[in-house]
Amino acid sequence: MEMKHLPVAVFGAPLHDEGQRDLVQPVIENAKNYLGVELCPVGFENLASEPLPALLLLTGGTEAAVLSAVENVARPLLVLSHSTHNALPAALETVAALHARGHKAQLVHLEDSSARVLRELLLVRDLARALMHHRVGLIGGVSPWLVASSPGRDVLQRKLGLHVLELQLSELVDRLPLSAPILPEGEGEDVGDEDRADAARVMTALEELLSSHGLTAVSLACFGLLQHKLTACWALSSLADRGIPAGCEGDLPGLIGLIAAQELAGRPGFLANPADIDTSHGRITLAHCTVPLSLAHTHRLRTHFESGLGLAVEAKLLPGPYTLARFGGRSLEHSFFVDGSVLSSQGSKEDLCRTQAVFKVPRGAAQRLLHTPLGNHHVLIPGHWRRVLESFHELFLAEGVGPGR
Repeated sequence: MEMKHLPVAVFGAPLHDEGQRDLVQPVIENAKNYLGVELCPVGFENLASEPLPALLLLTGGTEAAVLSAVENVARPLLVLSHSTHNALPAALETVAALHARGHKAQLVHLEDSSARVLRELLLVRDLARALMHHRVGLIGGVSPWLVASSPGRDVLQRKLGLHVLELQLSELVDRLPLSAPILPEGEGEDVGDEDRADAARVMTALEELLSSHGLTAVSLACFGLLQHKLTACWALSSLADRGIPAGCEGDLPGLIGLIAAQELAGRPGFLANPADIDTSHGRITLAHCTVPLSLAHTHRLRTHFESGLGLAVEAKLLPGPYTLARFGGRSLEHSFFVDGSVLSSQGSKEDLCRTQAVFKVPRGAAQRLLHTPLGNHHVLIPGHWRRVLESFHELFLAEGVGPGR
């Protein structure tokens, strides 16, 4: 098990000042040995850049000191307690007061059974930290049909620290080269050498645009390229396979899901339309004209479904465990996360986007998607990440203050 490191500000009552070092060392050793987490004491001021500052209550009598220290902190807090010197009673009182004052705070009591919860919260922290360091390019704006998928840029900056740079589609078109060195490979149907060359030209232009603006993720209003008889399906697939989250149609909530896939699973996600839902069998058919090839066991190159132009990707996804994720609401205050499995039997309908995957979900999840939809695009993330994503959403995006888990 990989050792996780967690900087913590330690709070002890003045009565214990002289013996604080002796008190904290057993807590550190226990966390390392039984939870796989190394607690690293630092001054509270050293947590200024942490998306989820962690506070270790070492003793009772620390409530007022904690409340004073975090009075002007707007970020969610992680409060740690242990089983001696009245640390847990102090933590219970402190977290209740924080909730009453409108702070988001998650209490974790450091014992053997807390290992999974604490390590999940550190993944939440890592995802939040990654989002703070991403520089996202929104090229061509949001596609007009995504009427429920356009949170304000101020929301993304305020809640996630995510910087979004809006660029005109012309900035991409103006960078199109006459030719490109690397062409898409694979069996093709109704696509010729010119289609492959055009897809490579879009890829080269996108690479140059990302490099010139220092972008680490991108969402492209790709339908705007159709007037030039070009598509970005293969380019977005290739970027994703290189670890650069790349989404379609200017969908920023969808792009957050793609970033989450890369950060949590270390692999790209599949941004797709729920094209059909079988509630009686708990099956959701997901379809889109691009998919990272690293998620597929076979693929071929086709034309773009709606237009019949350019080059798109038809692939068969690797079956196995995935999480279906969607962030929604004007302030991303809502969410839909469900663990399930991509089935080996996948679609090949000619009246849907080229790549089609059948996702099996637990009873009731498909019905919930229909009854309380958050929008069109959902992201398939390799592996089961529902609990981590729910904690991330609760701490950083959901409105109001809850008791946590």
